[in-house]
Amino acid sequence: MKAFPFKQLLMLLMALILSCSAASCAGFSGTEYAVINENITSADGFVYDKYENSTVRITGMESLPALLRIPEKIDGMPVVEITDEAFADNEKLFYVEFPNTSIKLGERVFGGSVALLTVNFSGAVTAIPANTFEGCTNLVAVENAESVIEIASQAFADCSSLSRFSIPSKLEKLGAEAFRGCTSLASVVIPESVTEIAESVFWGCTALVSAEIHSETAIPSYCFLNCNALTRVLIGDKVTAIGEEAFRGCRVLYSVEIGSGITEIADYAFHACDELTDVKLPSK
Repeated sequence: MKAFPFKQLLMLLMALILSCSAASCAGFSGTEYAVINENITSADGFVYDKYENSTVRITGMESLPALLRIPEKIDGMPVVEITDEAFADNEKLFYVEFPNTSIKLGERVFGGSVALLTVNFSGAVTAIPANTFEGCTNLVAVENAESVIEIASQAFADCSSLSRFSIPSKLEKLGAEAFRGCTSLASVVIPESVTEIAESVFWGCTALVSAEIHSETAIPSYCFLNCNALTRVLIGDKVTAIGEEAFRGCRVLYSVEIGSGITEIADYAFHACDELTDVKLPSK
C-alpha cells in the first residue's frame, strides 16, 4: 500500500481544524449545516438559531402562549427543527399546532407540560422522539399524525388522559414504553407497516380493552404487562413470536386469536391471565 504523503496529511488535518472552529461547529444538531447566529428573538417572541443555509431551529419562546402555532417561517426563513425541551414543563400551554411542513423535533420538546390538551401535527411530522410528551397528564388528543413513521421510547409515557390517538398506518417503529401508563387508551391497532417494537410499549395501560397486532415482527416482552382491563386480543398472521410476560397480569383477558405466523410463545407470556378461556390457534 502506498503511504499517504505526510505533507498532504498535515494540510488535510489543518483544513479540518480550521473548518470546524468553535464558531462554526458549535451548532451542528442533526443537520449538515452549521449555526451562524444564536439566540435571536423574532418579533412574535420565538427564540431561534440561524443555520448557514438560512433555515432556523426554534430553541424556545420568551413568553409561551396558551395556544401555540408553530410557524412555517420565522423572519422569512423556514423552520426545520425544534430543539430538546424547547417548550417543556410549561403549565400554561394547552394547544399546539404544527404547519404543513417537515419539522424535526428534539427530545422532550413538550415533556411535563401538564396543561396541554391537544396536539395537531397537520400531517407533516414524521418522527416523535423520546419523551416528547412524557408526563403531559392532561393530553387528550393527538390529531393528524398520519405521516409519523417512528414513535420513540417513552414518547407518550404517563399521558394518563390520552384517549384520542390512532397509531398511524405508516408507522414502522415503536420505542420502549412509548405508551406506558396511558391509562385512558381504550383500544390499539398496530398496523402491518410496523417492523420494530421495543419492550413494554403498553405497560400499565389499565383502560385498554382490545388490541390488534398485525406487525411484521414479534410482540416483545412486557408489551401489554398489567393491562388489567384487556379482554380481547387479535394477533395477525405476520406476527412471528410472543415475548416473555407479554400479556402478564391481563387478568380479565378471555379471548386470544393467534395468527398463522407464530412460531414461538415465550415463558409466562400469558401468566396471571386468570379469565383466559377462549384461545383460537391457527389451523395447520
